[in-house]
Amino acid sequence: MNISEIELKNGLKIIHDYTPSRKTINIIVAVKVGSRHEEKKEHGLAHFVEHLLFKNNSERGIDEIRKEVDQLGGELNAFTTKEVTYFTLKILSYHFVKGVKLLSDIILKPQFSDDEINLEKLVVKEEIRMYKDSPEELVFDNFFKASWDSHPLVREILGTEKSVTSFDKDLIISFYNKHYRTDNMIVGVSGDVSSKKVEEVFANYFYKNDVNNLLRTINQKPPKYRPRSIFLKRNFEQVQILWGTEGYIPGDPRRESLALLSVSLGGGISSRLFRELREKKGLVYNVETQLLTFKDASLFGIYTATAPQTVVETFQTLLQERENLLKNGISKEELDLAKRQTINSILMAIESPSQRLFYLLDSYLVYGKIIPWLDKIRKIRKVTVGDVNDTIRDIFNRPFSISVVGPINSQHKDVLKGEIKND
Repeated sequence: MNISEIELKNGLKIIHDYTPSRKTINIIVAVKVGSRHEEKKEHGLAHFVEHLLFKNNSERGIDEIRKEVDQLGGELNAFTTKEVTYFTLKILSYHFVKGVKLLSDIILKPQFSDDEINLEKLVVKEEIRMYKDSPEELVFDNFFKASWDSHPLVREILGTEKSVTSFDKDLIISFYNKHYRTDNMIVGVSGDVSSKKVEEVFANYFYKNDVNNLLRTINQKPPKYRPRSIFLKRNFEQVQILWGTEGYIPGDPRRESLALLSVSLGGGISSRLFRELREKKGLVYNVETQLLTFKDASLFGIYTATAPQTVVETFQTLLQERENLLKNGISKEELDLAKRQTINSILMAIESPSQRLFYLLDSYLVYGKIIPWLDKIRKIRKVTVGDVNDTIRDIFNRPFSISVVGPINSQHKDVLKGEIKND
């Protein structure tokens, strides 16, 4: 692999992963805007703008865009997160120039017509209603609220029906001009194309618009951890539980030990919680640990779902496992297995051009530089049993927040809420 960094005069950064002899090229454009960068009146606007960019633009109509993607044999997609909006394109290598031009037309030349804005409001409202019928989505969003109160990172990416209804053309254009600047983007390119060609083509098509010379005001303050419990009674079949606490931010030397603890505790079918909750007691179908990481904040959580009649036993089992960890720690055998799982996962991921490209981009977005895979693997290998046991004592002696969604009753609340020290 031959990875290089390119920066154009207009501020656009490009990560180039030269992989010869491949017939396809992967392109990812990462715009550094997500729900955390919105003002209150803009709630949901990062996601809404992403939708609108796939409508008619000044160069071509939506039908022409779809037709060209098919003609290029391409796969075009986009999605919005709390911190970044991603546009992805996979095409045959000899269509590289056409692919870059297509992305340029979509991202840099929107029309934002009133008719399309009004129509897309209906579409996004349906998406919001669909989200409200998803217990997994609800339990995670409420976990952010239970941990970080009203910080911008807590906001739902889709917005609300009320906020989406309030969007007008002036607000949309202002938001777009503020954030969709070439100096606020990072591009990843992977495939059989030279660095010189990459620089030449992007310099030609990803120019900087004069209207984008506006000061970006972005909320960069990290959230403060304020643990509490949030219960949402809904008529679902299962009760969803997400129980956790504050993790370690990127750059903290303890992140590797927490990651390995997470794998050992709930990272697969050999993990402690899977064996205890599913294999021994049959209480759940799935249980997993979560490391929810952002540029300046992180949460560690345990997620599972169970029937209403087994909620108490399930949660008591989690408490027992916590006490067991605090008392006995983990063994060298468990740590070695977690290391093998983690390193194998990294090695398999870098075999995929798209996953490798996302790793490179996310590394740059979070750390401002590329963290080599070998460095990451070396850090993992250096973690000792003592490191992980120190992390156990630190993490599991902290106050935990909890999010519960489903057909809950007063007994469930009494048992689960009793664990929250700062409710």
